[in-house]
Amino acid sequence: MSDPQTGTADERVRTSVRRARDFILSQQKTRTPWKSSVLAPADPAIDRFSAGTWQGTFTLPPAPGPSQPYSPVIVTAPLFFPLVVGRAATFNGLVDAPFSSMDGWIGRRDGEEPAEAGRPAARSATQFGDGGANWGSYYVVGSVDGATQFIARVAANRHWKAEVSRVIAGSWTFQLVTYPAAALAARDAGRIPVGAPWRQSDRPGDVRRYWTVSYVESPPQFRDVVLDSSGPFVIRGRLNGFDAVAGRSYRIFVTSEADGEYAWALAVAAPGPFTISRAFPFGGRIKLRLVEMLEGCAVRVVGQVWAEENAAAGDGCFPDLRIEYRSLTTAISAVPDSIVPARRDMKWAVSLVPKGVGRVSLVDVNTKRICGEYTMPSGLIRSFIVPAADAGQRPLKDVYYDAFNDTCFLYDQAVALIALLQLGERAAARQLVDALLNVQNADGSFPFANQQATLSAHEAGIIRNGAQAWVCYALLIADQPQFRGWFAERPLAAALAGIDYALDYLNAKGLVDGGRGRIVEGVLEADYVVPWWSTEHNIDLWWALDLAHRLYGSGSVDYAGRAAALKAALLENGVGWDSATGLFWQGGIVSKGVNKPDGMRAFDTHSWGAVLLEKWGLKAAAAASLARAGELYAVTDPATGLRGYTTFISRDGYPPDTIVSPWYEGSLGMVIALRNQQPHKANELLAALVLAQNPDGSYPYALRDDPVNEIHTFPCVIAPAWNVLAWSGEGTSYPRILWI
Repeated sequence: MSDPQTGTADERVRTSVRRARDFILSQQKTRTPWKSSVLAPADPAIDRFSAGTWQGTFTLPPAPGPSQPYSPVIVTAPLFFPLVVGRAATFNGLVDAPFSSMDGWIGRRDGEEPAEAGRPAARSATQFGDGGANWGSYYVVGSVDGATQFIARVAANRHWKAEVSRVIAGSWTFQLVTYPAAALAARDAGRIPVGAPWRQSDRPGDVRRYWTVSYVESPPQFRDVVLDSSGPFVIRGRLNGFDAVAGRSYRIFVTSEADGEYAWALAVAAPGPFTISRAFPFGGRIKLRLVEMLEGCAVRVVGQVWAEENAAAGDGCFPDLRIEYRSLTTAISAVPDSIVPARRDMKWAVSLVPKGVGRVSLVDVNTKRICGEYTMPSGLIRSFIVPAADAGQRPLKDVYYDAFNDTCFLYDQAVALIALLQLGERAAARQLVDALLNVQNADGSFPFANQQATLSAHEAGIIRNGAQAWVCYALLIADQPQFRGWFAERPLAAALAGIDYALDYLNAKGLVDGGRGRIVEGVLEADYVVPWWSTEHNIDLWWALDLAHRLYGSGSVDYAGRAAALKAALLENGVGWDSATGLFWQGGIVSKGVNKPDGMRAFDTHSWGAVLLEKWGLKAAAAASLARAGELYAVTDPATGLRGYTTFISRDGYPPDTIVSPWYEGSLGMVIALRNQQPHKANELLAALVLAQNPDGSYPYALRDDPVNEIHTFPCVIAPAWNVLAWSGEGTSYPRILWI
């Protein structure tokens, strides 16, 4: 395949379309944030409708080495990296088990640890070592260049959270610690560090779970273990010798795994035979760990865990690794749907019960650390690839999503679906349509964004009618005769239900308002109704109404009449239209029957607006809109010479420090707008834009960051989708199916 930056302009464009296709298809594949081992299915075609046995192979994590820093603290988003000095930040994290409270991963099933010889009974209300009588509590200390910024208590479920009102400059470190007693914790004295710290300098910006996990099979610590459940409940076995550290004590930590993993006993440890007896039942699969204690607090696990299910499997399986299967289509439980010991022949097989989008994980039984995983593709397409250096996201005005790399924005799905239809990619289009039908709410709405693997909405109550209209329009295109046979279920009903939902938001001026739902300080306000309307949203809905009427006519819903009313409102002076300039406003607010335009414009109201104006026969107005876009929004990047169109400009109502830079989603959309009137300019622009395509087929969302308007440079799927659509129509390789 030729380089998109070499060859003739036509060759560059054709190459760019192939690469764009490849990137879109790659983003439909699921990713794993755990890089240290690989789980590969024998049949990658198995999907959420499959039944029977799912099988494949796996690799072990690599042996430890200096290039693989390890920390027992797994730091997860939202962390807001890169942080902004002087602003507030919120940190959430997860502590790698078993470095939690030693109450087990969930807690004590009976609530009390019975007394032992020379040791009083543990009191649940006391959460510190206190001279060895009780298990300890754990904290995460966040510091910048050694200066403590917060100390956050680790909860029983291993999670912690901290807020910093004002970030200072410097490099962050997160260290797990414990204290011998509550009084010392209260004044932050006598810290006992646990494990290695997570340092920002070790893995710059890498704030999710990308660090490499190593695996070395530890020497067996337990043998000849027998479980007696005849009552009282007794565990007998032999503890192998171990190297004790002076000043430390050692305990056998027993857990019982049923609907979660619970502490069952903490018994004094000494090499040789042991017997542990309790009056309460096991309640699940037993795990034995030898833990090292410092002033009553467990600080590490010594040797190999003894796991009941692995021991029963014999020498053909690893003693401390297992394969877990979960169905992600329904609510994800703490306990996998299936657990099998990891076989030494490096093969895995699980039963697909229940059915649905499934995930297999290679898990360290001892620490519950995930070494690697594979998730069936759900059909949704990931919207972005966020580089490690930019892994944390600042809130996007009223919507913030964690796990941004797995977020699938609705608008992106719609444009990508049209691109897949144009390309003839049946399998990918079929998967995507199935996923869209699956995520639709009962009222006909589509969530603004979904998580790829689980198909779950980040917030099902957040609806934006522009994205809603786009997905309805894409589903209507998919329901046309040339595509209809691709799909097991016709997308027509979903598309029409979605249009009906959007029409419920008509305001007094006949325009559709923005939608509903917002997040305020992390809390969803599902009843919030967006007060503004957007020209773009209404342009999107007009195309859906027009296509619905052309394909199916108007019956119980007068699609033609609704489209005509929308057109009239958009062209009414002082509402959607500004007759003084011959341009669309960006939007406005209708209150008590009166519209107030927002006084702003955006690039898409020029380009998308021009396509619609031409459709309506207003060719002079369309040409004027394109001419103004070319005059004010066309930019050339000084550093690279790359050119395109920018998103916003201060002249049209945006902040004076708005960054002007090529924006590839909008610039590629401009190609379609130009193709109607000036096809030679469309081809020239497309050939120039593809020079910015990344080798993997993606584009940066924009060439330069614009923090004021929250525009990022992350590689995205929406620009490649528009790249495909821009190469359609007369004189190209594909027939036009968009905006006709």
